Amino acid sequence: MRHRILSTPISSNLSLVAIRDRSRQIGELFGLDNVQRTRFITAVSEIARNAIQFAGGGTLTFLVGDATDSDESQCVVAQISDNGPGIGNVEELLGDSRGQPQGAGVGIPGSRRMTDGFFIHSEPGNGTTVTLEMLLPRGTVRLSGRELSARVEQLTQRKPQTPVEELEQQNREMMLTLEELRRKKVELEDADVRKNEFLAMLAHELRNPLAAISLSLQLAEHSDKDSHERTYAVIGRQTAQLSRMVNDLLDVSRITRGKVELQTEVVSISTLIDGGIETSLPELNRRGHKVVVRRPEESIFVRVDVARLKQVFSNIIHNAARYTLQPDTIEIHAERVGNEVQVSVIDRGVGIDSSMLPRVFDLFAQAPTSIGRQDAGLGIGLTVVQRLVLDHDGSVAVFSEGAGTGTRIVVSLPIVDEHVPEVETAVQYVATAAEHKVLVVDDNKDSADALAALLELHGYECAVAYDGGSALVLSETFVPTVGVIDLGLPDMPGFDVAIALRKRHQARPLTLVALSGYSSEDYRSNASEAGFDHYFAKPLLIGDFLSFLSTVGT
Repeated sequence: MRHRILSTPISSNLSLVAIRDRSRQIGELFGLDNVQRTRFITAVSEIARNAIQFAGGGTLTFLVGDATDSDESQCVVAQISDNGPGIGNVEELLGDSRGQPQGAGVGIPGSRRMTDGFFIHSEPGNGTTVTLEMLLPRGTVRLSGRELSARVEQLTQRKPQTPVEELEQQNREMMLTLEELRRKKVELEDADVRKNEFLAMLAHELRNPLAAISLSLQLAEHSDKDSHERTYAVIGRQTAQLSRMVNDLLDVSRITRGKVELQTEVVSISTLIDGGIETSLPELNRRGHKVVVRRPEESIFVRVDVARLKQVFSNIIHNAARYTLQPDTIEIHAERVGNEVQVSVIDRGVGIDSSMLPRVFDLFAQAPTSIGRQDAGLGIGLTVVQRLVLDHDGSVAVFSEGAGTGTRIVVSLPIVDEHVPEVETAVQYVATAAEHKVLVVDDNKDSADALAALLELHGYECAVAYDGGSALVLSETFVPTVGVIDLGLPDMPGFDVAIALRKRHQARPLTLVALSGYSSEDYRSNASEAGFDHYFAKPLLIGDFLSFLSTVGT
Protein backbone atom coordinates (compact mmCIF):
# COMPACT_ATOMS: atom_id res chain seq x y z
CA MET A 1 0.00 0.00 0.00
CA ARG A 2 1.24 3.49 -0.85
CA HIS A 3 0.20 6.97 0.28
CA ARG A 4 0.39 9.99 -1.98
CA ILE A 5 2.38 12.87 -0.48
CA LEU A 6 2.16 15.61 -3.09
CA SER A 7 2.40 16.37 -6.80
CA THR A 8 4.21 19.15 -8.61
CA PRO A 9 4.28 20.13 -12.29
CA ILE A 10 7.38 19.79 -14.44
CA SER A 11 7.20 22.74 -16.83
CA SER A 12 10.68 24.13 -17.57
CA ASN A 13 14.31 23.95 -16.52
CA LEU A 14 13.54 26.57 -13.87
CA SER A 15 11.12 24.11 -12.21
CA LEU A 16 14.04 21.73 -11.66
CA VAL A 17 15.16 23.92 -8.75
CA ALA A 18 11.83 23.35 -6.97
CA ILE A 19 11.90 19.65 -7.86
CA ARG A 20 15.35 19.17 -6.34
CA ASP A 21 14.24 21.11 -3.28
CA ARG A 22 11.13 18.94 -2.82
CA SER A 23 13.12 15.75 -3.34
CA ARG A 24 15.59 16.86 -0.69
CA GLN A 25 12.84 17.78 1.78
CA ILE A 26 11.09 14.43 1.33
CA GLY A 27 14.37 12.56 1.73
CA GLU A 28 15.03 14.38 5.00
CA LEU A 29 11.45 13.93 6.20
CA PHE A 30 11.56 10.13 5.82
CA GLY A 31 15.08 9.50 7.12
CA LEU A 32 17.25 8.99 4.02
CA ASP A 33 20.95 9.49 4.79
CA ASN A 34 23.15 11.97 2.92
CA VAL A 35 24.23 9.52 0.23
CA GLN A 36 20.70 8.23 -0.33
CA ARG A 37 19.32 11.79 -0.56
CA THR A 38 21.95 12.79 -3.08
CA ARG A 39 21.21 9.74 -5.21
CA PHE A 40 17.46 10.31 -4.95
CA ILE A 41 17.67 14.04 -5.81
CA THR A 42 19.97 13.40 -8.77
CA ALA A 43 17.83 10.59 -10.20
CA VAL A 44 14.58 12.57 -9.85
CA SER A 45 16.03 15.71 -11.45
CA GLU A 46 17.55 13.70 -14.32
CA ILE A 47 14.25 12.02 -15.22
CA ALA A 48 12.40 15.34 -14.82
CA ARG A 49 14.95 16.95 -17.17
CA ASN A 50 14.25 14.19 -19.70
CA ALA A 51 10.51 14.89 -19.46
CA ILE A 52 11.16 18.58 -20.23
CA GLN A 53 13.56 17.86 -23.08
CA PHE A 54 11.62 15.11 -24.85
CA ALA A 55 7.99 15.72 -23.83
CA GLY A 56 7.82 19.40 -22.99
CA GLY A 57 7.09 18.69 -19.31
CA GLY A 58 5.03 16.41 -17.13
CA THR A 59 4.01 15.71 -13.53
CA LEU A 60 6.08 14.55 -10.55
CA THR A 61 4.23 12.71 -7.77
CA PHE A 62 5.84 11.69 -4.47
CA LEU A 63 4.52 8.69 -2.50
CA VAL A 64 5.56 6.58 0.48
CA GLY A 65 4.74 2.93 1.20
CA ASP A 66 5.66 -0.65 0.41
CA ALA A 67 8.62 -1.38 -1.87
CA THR A 68 7.78 -3.24 -5.08
CA ASP A 69 10.28 -6.10 -4.71
CA SER A 70 10.08 -6.60 -0.94
CA ASP A 71 7.14 -7.42 1.32
CA GLU A 72 8.96 -6.11 4.39
CA SER A 73 10.61 -2.87 3.20
CA GLN A 74 9.20 0.64 2.87
CA CYS A 75 10.33 3.26 0.39
CA VAL A 76 9.84 6.79 -0.82
CA VAL A 77 8.67 6.94 -4.42
CA ALA A 78 9.02 9.56 -7.14
CA GLN A 79 6.79 8.98 -10.19
CA ILE A 80 7.44 11.13 -13.27
CA SER A 81 4.77 10.99 -15.99
CA ASP A 82 4.58 12.79 -19.33
CA ASN A 83 2.39 12.79 -22.43
CA GLY A 84 5.26 12.84 -24.88
CA PRO A 85 6.09 10.64 -27.86
CA GLY A 86 7.18 7.72 -25.67
CA ILE A 87 10.27 5.55 -26.00
CA GLY A 88 10.42 2.78 -28.57
CA ASN A 89 13.69 1.17 -27.45
CA VAL A 90 13.40 1.05 -23.65
CA GLU A 91 15.40 -2.16 -23.15
CA GLU A 92 18.19 -0.98 -25.41
CA LEU A 93 18.31 2.36 -23.64
CA LEU A 94 18.44 0.78 -20.19
CA GLY A 95 21.32 -1.45 -21.15
CA ASP A 96 23.52 1.18 -22.81
CA SER A 97 24.76 4.37 -21.16
CA ARG A 98 27.48 5.09 -23.74
CA GLY A 99 25.10 6.66 -26.21
CA GLN A 100 24.31 9.66 -24.02
CA PRO A 101 24.93 13.01 -25.75
CA GLN A 102 27.77 15.21 -24.47
CA GLY A 103 26.62 17.06 -21.35
CA ALA A 104 23.33 15.17 -21.14
CA GLY A 105 23.96 14.00 -17.57
CA VAL A 106 23.48 10.48 -16.27
CA GLY A 107 20.20 9.91 -18.12
CA ILE A 108 17.94 6.89 -17.66
CA PRO A 109 20.68 4.23 -17.20
CA GLY A 110 22.47 6.33 -14.59
CA SER A 111 19.25 7.08 -12.71
CA ARG A 112 18.47 3.40 -12.68
CA ARG A 113 21.80 2.67 -10.97
CA MET A 114 21.26 5.39 -8.38
CA THR A 115 17.93 4.12 -7.05
CA ASP A 116 16.92 0.97 -5.18
CA GLY A 117 13.97 0.44 -7.53
CA PHE A 118 13.55 1.64 -11.10
CA PHE A 119 10.51 0.94 -13.29
CA ILE A 120 9.65 2.43 -16.66
CA HIS A 121 6.53 2.09 -18.78
CA SER A 122 6.44 3.67 -22.20
CA GLU A 123 4.53 3.19 -25.42
CA PRO A 124 5.29 5.11 -28.63
CA GLY A 125 2.79 7.96 -28.86
CA ASN A 126 1.34 7.40 -25.37
CA GLY A 127 3.90 9.02 -23.09
CA THR A 128 6.26 7.63 -20.45
CA THR A 129 6.00 6.94 -16.73
CA VAL A 130 9.17 6.39 -14.69
CA THR A 131 8.93 5.21 -11.06
CA LEU A 132 11.93 5.63 -8.76
CA GLU A 133 12.11 3.95 -5.33
CA MET A 134 14.54 4.59 -2.49
CA LEU A 135 14.34 2.19 0.48
CA LEU A 136 13.80 3.62 3.96
CA PRO A 137 16.10 2.51 6.80
CA ARG A 138 15.40 -0.99 8.14
CA GLY A 139 12.91 -0.93 11.01
CA THR A 140 11.25 2.36 10.00
CA VAL A 141 7.87 2.50 11.74
CA ARG A 142 4.84 2.66 9.45
CA LEU A 143 3.08 6.00 9.68
CA SER A 144 -0.61 6.37 10.40
CA GLY A 145 -2.75 8.52 8.14
CA ARG A 146 -2.74 11.32 10.73
CA GLU A 147 1.07 11.25 11.11
CA LEU A 148 1.50 11.29 7.33
CA SER A 149 -0.85 14.27 6.99
CA ALA A 150 1.18 16.16 9.60
CA ARG A 151 4.39 15.59 7.64
CA VAL A 152 2.79 16.67 4.38
CA GLU A 153 1.64 19.83 6.17
CA GLN A 154 5.26 20.52 7.14
CA LEU A 155 6.26 20.25 3.50
CA THR A 156 3.62 22.64 2.23
CA GLN A 157 4.67 25.28 4.76
CA ARG A 158 8.33 25.31 3.71
CA LYS A 159 9.57 28.29 1.75
CA PRO A 160 10.79 27.44 -1.78
CA GLN A 161 14.50 27.94 -2.45
CA THR A 162 15.91 30.41 -4.95
CA PRO A 163 18.36 29.18 -7.61
CA VAL A 164 21.27 30.67 -5.62
CA GLU A 165 20.13 28.97 -2.42
CA GLU A 166 19.73 25.73 -4.36
CA LEU A 167 23.31 25.96 -5.65
CA GLU A 168 24.63 26.63 -2.14
CA GLN A 169 22.60 23.71 -0.82
CA GLN A 170 24.00 21.44 -3.54
CA ASN A 171 27.56 22.43 -2.58
CA ARG A 172 26.90 21.69 1.10
CA GLU A 173 25.34 18.35 0.24
CA MET A 174 28.26 17.50 -2.02
CA MET A 175 30.72 18.09 0.81
CA LEU A 176 28.62 16.04 3.25
CA THR A 177 28.21 13.26 0.72
CA LEU A 178 31.94 13.15 -0.04
CA GLU A 179 32.67 12.93 3.69
CA GLU A 180 30.12 10.14 4.10
CA LEU A 181 31.56 8.29 1.10
CA ARG A 182 35.04 8.53 2.64
CA ARG A 183 33.68 7.13 5.89
CA LYS A 184 31.87 4.31 4.11
CA LYS A 185 35.05 3.53 2.16
CA VAL A 186 36.95 3.12 5.43
CA GLU A 187 34.12 0.95 6.82
CA LEU A 188 34.14 -1.23 3.69
CA GLU A 189 37.90 -1.65 3.87
CA ASP A 190 37.60 -2.60 7.54
CA ALA A 191 34.77 -5.04 6.73
CA ASP A 192 36.90 -6.58 3.98
CA VAL A 193 39.76 -7.10 6.43
CA ARG A 194 37.35 -8.71 8.93
CA LYS A 195 35.94 -10.91 6.16
CA ASN A 196 39.41 -12.14 5.20
CA GLU A 197 40.29 -12.77 8.85
CA PHE A 198 36.99 -14.63 9.25
CA LEU A 199 37.63 -16.87 6.24
CA ALA A 200 41.09 -17.74 7.52
CA MET A 201 39.65 -18.38 10.97
CA LEU A 202 36.81 -20.49 9.57
CA ALA A 203 39.28 -22.64 7.63
CA HIS A 204 41.22 -23.17 10.84
CA GLU A 205 38.08 -23.89 12.86
CA LEU A 206 36.86 -26.46 10.33
CA ARG A 207 40.25 -28.17 10.04
CA ASN A 208 40.49 -28.71 13.81
CA PRO A 209 37.45 -31.01 14.23
CA LEU A 210 38.03 -32.65 10.85
CA ALA A 211 41.62 -33.44 11.82
CA ALA A 212 40.48 -34.85 15.16
CA ILE A 213 37.84 -37.01 13.48
CA SER A 214 40.29 -38.26 10.85
CA LEU A 215 42.98 -39.15 13.40
CA SER A 216 40.42 -40.82 15.67
CA LEU A 217 39.20 -43.01 12.84
CA GLN A 218 42.77 -44.01 11.98
CA LEU A 219 43.38 -44.78 15.66
CA ALA A 220 40.26 -46.97 15.75
CA GLU A 221 41.57 -48.98 12.81
CA HIS A 222 44.79 -49.82 14.67
CA SER A 223 43.58 -50.22 18.24
CA ASP A 224 41.66 -52.76 20.27
CA LYS A 225 37.97 -52.53 21.04
CA ASP A 226 38.58 -51.19 24.55
CA SER A 227 39.77 -47.83 23.19
CA HIS A 228 36.89 -47.46 20.75
CA GLU A 229 34.62 -45.80 23.28
CA ARG A 230 37.10 -42.96 23.80
CA THR A 231 37.61 -42.64 20.04
CA TYR A 232 33.90 -42.43 19.36
CA ALA A 233 33.49 -39.81 22.10
CA VAL A 234 36.07 -37.63 20.34
CA ILE A 235 34.27 -38.04 17.02
CA GLY A 236 30.94 -37.19 18.63
CA ARG A 237 32.27 -34.01 20.26
CA GLN A 238 33.99 -32.79 17.11
CA THR A 239 30.95 -33.52 14.94
CA ALA A 240 28.80 -31.53 17.36
CA GLN A 241 31.30 -28.66 17.07
CA LEU A 242 31.03 -28.75 13.27
CA SER A 243 27.24 -28.79 13.49
CA ARG A 244 27.25 -25.80 15.85
CA MET A 245 29.44 -23.76 13.48
CA VAL A 246 27.26 -24.59 10.47
CA ASN A 247 24.10 -23.69 12.39
CA ASP A 248 25.65 -20.38 13.53
CA LEU A 249 26.56 -19.51 9.94
CA LEU A 250 23.06 -20.32 8.68
CA ASP A 251 21.51 -18.33 11.52
CA VAL A 252 23.52 -15.19 10.88
CA SER A 253 22.80 -15.44 7.15
CA ARG A 254 19.04 -15.65 7.68
CA ILE A 255 18.90 -13.03 10.42
CA THR A 256 21.01 -10.39 8.67
CA ARG A 257 18.83 -10.77 5.55
CA GLY A 258 15.66 -10.39 7.62
CA LYS A 259 14.48 -13.91 6.75
CA VAL A 260 13.57 -14.99 10.28
CA GLU A 261 9.84 -15.25 11.00
CA LEU A 262 9.03 -14.88 14.69
CA GLN A 263 6.36 -17.07 16.28
CA THR A 264 5.59 -15.09 19.42
CA GLU A 265 3.79 -16.07 22.61
CA VAL A 266 3.61 -14.77 26.17
CA VAL A 267 6.14 -16.44 28.47
CA SER A 268 7.84 -15.67 31.78
CA ILE A 269 11.38 -14.31 31.69
CA SER A 270 12.44 -17.13 34.02
CA THR A 271 11.48 -19.69 31.38
CA LEU A 272 13.79 -18.02 28.86
CA ILE A 273 16.69 -17.82 31.31
CA ASP A 274 16.28 -21.46 32.35
CA GLY A 275 16.15 -22.49 28.70
CA GLY A 276 19.39 -20.63 27.96
CA ILE A 277 21.12 -22.26 30.92
CA GLU A 278 19.89 -25.72 29.94
CA THR A 279 21.22 -25.36 26.40
CA SER A 280 24.59 -24.12 27.72
CA LEU A 281 24.99 -26.85 30.36
CA PRO A 282 27.50 -28.97 28.38
CA GLU A 283 29.88 -25.99 28.08
CA LEU A 284 29.30 -24.91 31.70
CA ASN A 285 29.96 -28.43 33.01
CA ARG A 286 32.98 -28.93 30.78
CA ARG A 287 34.64 -25.84 32.23
CA GLY A 288 33.49 -26.37 35.80
CA HIS A 289 31.40 -23.20 36.10
CA LYS A 290 28.44 -22.59 38.38
CA VAL A 291 25.48 -20.36 37.54
CA VAL A 292 23.75 -18.22 40.16
CA VAL A 293 20.42 -16.69 39.13
CA ARG A 294 18.80 -13.78 40.97
CA ARG A 295 15.18 -13.63 39.89
CA PRO A 296 12.64 -10.83 40.41
CA GLU A 297 10.14 -11.30 43.24
CA GLU A 298 7.20 -10.85 40.86
CA SER A 299 6.51 -12.92 37.76
CA ILE A 300 7.48 -10.95 34.66
CA PHE A 301 6.10 -11.83 31.24
CA VAL A 302 7.28 -10.92 27.75
CA ARG A 303 5.90 -11.63 24.28
CA VAL A 304 8.67 -13.33 22.30
CA ASP A 305 9.60 -16.17 20.02
CA VAL A 306 10.56 -18.59 22.80
CA ALA A 307 13.06 -20.65 20.78
CA ARG A 308 14.85 -17.53 19.50
CA LEU A 309 15.09 -15.84 22.91
CA LYS A 310 16.37 -19.04 24.52
CA GLN A 311 18.98 -18.96 21.76
CA VAL A 312 19.86 -15.38 22.73
CA PHE A 313 20.47 -16.24 26.38
CA SER A 314 22.23 -19.47 25.46
CA ASN A 315 24.67 -17.57 23.22
CA ILE A 316 25.44 -15.06 25.97
CA ILE A 317 25.87 -17.69 28.69
CA HIS A 318 27.94 -19.87 26.35
CA ASN A 319 30.26 -16.89 25.70
CA ALA A 320 30.56 -16.19 29.42
CA ALA A 321 31.54 -19.82 30.02
CA ARG A 322 33.96 -19.94 27.08
CA TYR A 323 35.78 -16.72 27.97
CA THR A 324 36.09 -17.46 31.68
CA LEU A 325 39.22 -19.59 31.68
CA GLN A 326 39.19 -20.93 35.25
CA PRO A 327 36.20 -22.57 37.01
CA ASP A 328 34.12 -19.70 38.38
CA THR A 329 30.59 -18.43 39.03
CA ILE A 330 28.52 -16.79 36.31
CA GLU A 331 25.78 -14.52 37.66
CA ILE A 332 22.44 -13.81 36.01
CA HIS A 333 20.30 -10.98 37.39
CA ALA A 334 16.76 -10.25 36.19
CA GLU A 335 14.91 -7.15 37.35
CA ARG A 336 12.09 -4.86 36.30
CA VAL A 337 13.09 -1.35 35.23
CA GLY A 338 10.05 0.72 34.30
CA ASN A 339 8.19 -1.09 31.53
CA GLU A 340 11.14 -3.32 30.68
CA VAL A 341 12.82 -6.35 32.16
CA GLN A 342 16.60 -6.26 32.21
CA VAL A 343 18.58 -9.51 32.28
CA SER A 344 22.28 -9.15 33.07
CA VAL A 345 24.79 -11.97 32.50
CA ILE A 346 27.97 -11.24 34.46
CA ASP A 347 31.27 -13.12 34.29
CA ARG A 348 34.77 -12.56 35.67
CA GLY A 349 36.49 -13.74 32.52
CA VAL A 350 38.95 -12.25 30.04
CA GLY A 351 36.92 -9.06 29.51
CA ILE A 352 36.90 -6.81 26.44
CA ASP A 353 39.46 -4.16 25.52
CA SER A 354 38.10 -0.62 25.28
CA SER A 355 39.10 -0.39 21.59
CA MET A 356 37.03 -3.49 20.82
CA LEU A 357 33.96 -2.61 22.88
CA PRO A 358 32.22 -0.42 20.23
CA ARG A 359 32.59 -3.24 17.66
CA VAL A 360 31.41 -6.27 19.63
CA PHE A 361 28.15 -6.51 17.64
CA ASP A 362 29.84 -6.19 14.24
CA LEU A 363 29.69 -9.28 12.06
CA PHE A 364 32.93 -11.33 12.20
CA ALA A 365 34.45 -8.92 14.74
CA GLN A 366 37.10 -10.69 16.85
CA ALA A 367 39.48 -9.32 19.45
CA PRO A 368 42.93 -10.87 19.78
CA THR A 369 43.01 -12.89 23.01
CA SER A 370 45.30 -15.28 24.79
CA ILE A 371 42.67 -17.99 24.45
CA GLY A 372 43.62 -20.99 22.35
CA ARG A 373 42.21 -20.70 18.85
CA GLN A 374 40.00 -23.73 19.43
CA ASP A 375 38.18 -21.83 22.17
CA ALA A 376 37.49 -18.68 20.18
CA GLY A 377 34.33 -18.31 18.15
CA LEU A 378 33.57 -17.14 14.63
CA GLY A 379 32.66 -13.59 15.61
CA ILE A 380 28.96 -13.94 14.82
CA GLY A 381 27.30 -14.90 18.13
CA LEU A 382 26.71 -11.37 19.42
CA THR A 383 25.57 -10.22 15.97
CA VAL A 384 22.82 -12.85 16.12
CA VAL A 385 21.98 -11.81 19.70
CA GLN A 386 21.64 -8.13 18.79
CA ARG A 387 19.52 -8.71 15.67
CA LEU A 388 17.12 -11.06 17.47
CA VAL A 389 16.70 -8.74 20.45
CA LEU A 390 16.08 -5.75 18.17
CA ASP A 391 13.47 -7.79 16.29
CA HIS A 392 11.64 -8.12 19.63
CA ASP A 393 11.72 -4.31 20.18
CA GLY A 394 14.39 -4.76 22.84
CA SER A 395 18.00 -3.71 23.24
CA VAL A 396 21.30 -5.27 24.26
CA ALA A 397 24.42 -3.62 25.67
CA VAL A 398 27.89 -4.90 26.58
CA PHE A 399 30.01 -3.48 29.43
CA SER A 400 33.59 -4.22 30.39
CA GLU A 401 36.32 -2.27 32.20
CA GLY A 402 38.97 -3.79 29.95
CA ALA A 403 41.05 -6.93 29.50
CA GLY A 404 40.96 -9.23 32.53
CA THR A 405 38.02 -7.45 34.22
CA GLY A 406 35.11 -9.63 33.09
CA THR A 407 32.05 -8.73 31.05
CA ARG A 408 28.45 -7.75 31.73
CA ILE A 409 25.86 -8.15 28.96
CA VAL A 410 22.42 -6.63 29.53
CA VAL A 411 19.36 -7.63 27.50
CA SER A 412 16.27 -5.41 27.84
CA LEU A 413 12.82 -6.53 26.67
CA PRO A 414 9.42 -4.84 26.87
CA ILE A 415 7.10 -6.28 29.52
CA VAL A 416 3.55 -7.30 28.65
CA ASP A 417 0.67 -7.32 31.11
CA GLU A 418 -1.05 -10.29 29.53
CA HIS A 419 -2.01 -13.35 31.52
CA VAL A 420 -0.71 -16.63 30.24
CA PRO A 421 -3.78 -18.82 29.67
CA GLU A 422 -3.83 -22.07 31.58
CA VAL A 423 -3.91 -24.92 29.13
CA GLU A 424 -5.44 -28.17 30.19
CA THR A 425 -3.01 -30.92 29.36
CA ALA A 426 -4.74 -33.84 27.72
CA VAL A 427 -3.47 -37.27 28.56
CA GLN A 428 -1.89 -38.67 25.43
CA TYR A 429 -0.82 -42.17 24.67
CA VAL A 430 2.85 -42.34 23.69
CA ALA A 431 4.02 -45.31 21.71
CA THR A 432 7.04 -47.33 22.79
CA ALA A 433 9.97 -47.87 20.46
CA ALA A 434 8.90 -51.42 19.69
CA GLU A 435 5.55 -50.17 18.39
CA HIS A 436 7.17 -47.87 15.82
CA LYS A 437 8.15 -48.89 12.31
CA VAL A 438 10.48 -46.32 10.76
CA LEU A 439 11.00 -45.94 7.01
CA VAL A 440 14.31 -44.16 6.27
CA VAL A 441 14.58 -42.63 2.78
CA ASP A 442 17.93 -41.06 1.84
CA ASP A 443 20.11 -41.29 -1.26
CA ASN A 444 23.23 -41.09 0.96
CA LYS A 445 23.56 -44.82 1.60
CA ASP A 446 26.04 -44.52 4.47
CA SER A 447 23.89 -41.97 6.27
CA ALA A 448 20.64 -43.91 5.75
CA ASP A 449 22.14 -47.22 6.90
CA ALA A 450 23.78 -45.63 9.94
CA LEU A 451 20.54 -43.94 11.03
CA ALA A 452 18.57 -47.18 10.63
CA ALA A 453 21.21 -49.12 12.59
CA LEU A 454 21.14 -46.58 15.44
CA LEU A 455 17.34 -46.65 15.58
CA GLU A 456 17.33 -50.45 15.66
CA LEU A 457 19.78 -50.36 18.58
CA HIS A 458 17.14 -48.33 20.43
CA GLY A 459 14.37 -50.81 19.69
CA TYR A 460 12.81 -49.41 16.50
CA GLU A 461 11.98 -51.58 13.51
CA CYS A 462 13.42 -49.98 10.37
CA ALA A 463 13.48 -50.28 6.60
CA VAL A 464 15.71 -48.29 4.25
CA ALA A 465 15.22 -46.96 0.71
CA TYR A 466 17.73 -44.93 -1.30
CA ASP A 467 15.30 -43.18 -3.66
CA GLY A 468 11.65 -42.14 -3.78
CA GLY A 469 10.40 -44.89 -6.08
CA SER A 470 11.92 -47.65 -3.95
CA ALA A 471 10.41 -46.08 -0.83
CA LEU A 472 6.92 -46.17 -2.30
CA VAL A 473 7.32 -49.80 -3.40
CA LEU A 474 8.73 -50.75 0.00
CA SER A 475 5.84 -49.06 1.82
CA GLU A 476 3.42 -51.58 0.28
CA THR A 477 4.87 -54.38 2.41
CA PHE A 478 6.51 -52.40 5.22
CA VAL A 479 3.80 -50.12 6.61
CA PRO A 480 5.59 -47.34 8.52
CA THR A 481 4.35 -45.33 11.48
CA VAL A 482 7.22 -42.88 10.99
CA GLY A 483 8.81 -41.82 7.72
CA VAL A 484 12.17 -40.00 7.66
CA ILE A 485 12.55 -38.59 4.15
CA ASP A 486 15.43 -36.69 2.60
CA LEU A 487 14.05 -33.85 0.45
CA GLY A 488 16.76 -34.09 -2.22
CA LEU A 489 16.27 -37.57 -3.71
CA PRO A 490 17.71 -38.48 -7.14
CA ASP A 491 14.47 -39.59 -8.84
CA MET A 492 11.80 -37.37 -7.28
CA PRO A 493 11.52 -34.64 -4.62
CA GLY A 494 10.99 -35.79 -1.05
CA PHE A 495 7.91 -33.55 -1.01
CA ASP A 496 6.28 -35.82 -3.62
CA VAL A 497 7.22 -38.93 -1.64
CA ALA A 498 5.49 -37.46 1.43
CA ILE A 499 2.34 -36.63 -0.53
CA ALA A 500 2.21 -40.15 -2.00
CA LEU A 501 2.75 -41.82 1.39
CA ARG A 502 0.04 -39.66 2.98
CA LYS A 503 -2.39 -40.64 0.25
CA ARG A 504 -1.48 -44.32 0.41
CA HIS A 505 -1.68 -44.60 4.22
CA GLN A 506 -4.36 -42.03 4.97
CA ALA A 507 -6.31 -44.51 7.08
CA ARG A 508 -3.30 -45.30 9.30
CA PRO A 509 -1.34 -43.13 11.75
CA LEU A 510 1.79 -41.81 10.04
CA THR A 511 4.29 -39.19 11.21
CA LEU A 512 6.47 -37.74 8.46
CA VAL A 513 9.84 -36.15 9.17
CA ALA A 514 11.64 -34.04 6.55
CA LEU A 515 15.42 -34.27 6.46
CA SER A 516 17.49 -31.76 4.48
CA GLY A 517 20.74 -29.85 4.33
CA TYR A 518 18.63 -26.73 3.72
CA SER A 519 16.82 -25.13 6.64
CA SER A 520 15.36 -21.93 5.21
CA GLU A 521 11.81 -20.86 6.00
CA ASP A 522 10.79 -21.55 2.38
CA TYR A 523 11.85 -25.19 2.63
CA ARG A 524 10.14 -25.59 6.00
CA SER A 525 6.95 -24.02 4.68
CA ASN A 526 6.97 -26.25 1.57
CA ALA A 527 7.55 -29.30 3.76
CA SER A 528 4.59 -28.42 5.93
CA GLU A 529 2.37 -27.99 2.87
CA ALA A 530 3.50 -31.40 1.58
CA GLY A 531 2.31 -33.05 4.79
CA PHE A 532 5.47 -33.29 6.88
CA ASP A 533 4.94 -33.10 10.63
CA HIS A 534 8.49 -32.13 11.57
CA TYR A 535 11.68 -30.82 9.98
CA PHE A 536 15.28 -31.71 10.88
CA ALA A 537 18.31 -30.05 9.30
CA LYS A 538 21.35 -32.17 8.50
CA PRO A 539 23.47 -33.36 10.17
CA LEU A 540 20.81 -35.11 12.22
CA LEU A 541 21.75 -35.32 15.90
CA ILE A 542 20.57 -38.74 17.05
CA GLY A 543 19.88 -37.57 20.60
CA ASP A 544 17.48 -34.87 19.38
CA PHE A 545 15.81 -37.30 17.00
CA LEU A 546 15.34 -39.99 19.63
CA SER A 547 13.81 -37.40 21.96
CA PHE A 548 11.40 -36.44 19.19
CA LEU A 549 10.47 -40.06 18.48
CA SER A 550 9.73 -40.65 22.15
CA THR A 551 6.94 -38.05 21.92
CA VAL A 552 5.28 -39.50 18.81
CA GLY A 553 2.08 -41.38 19.66
CA THR A 554 0.20 -43.91 17.56
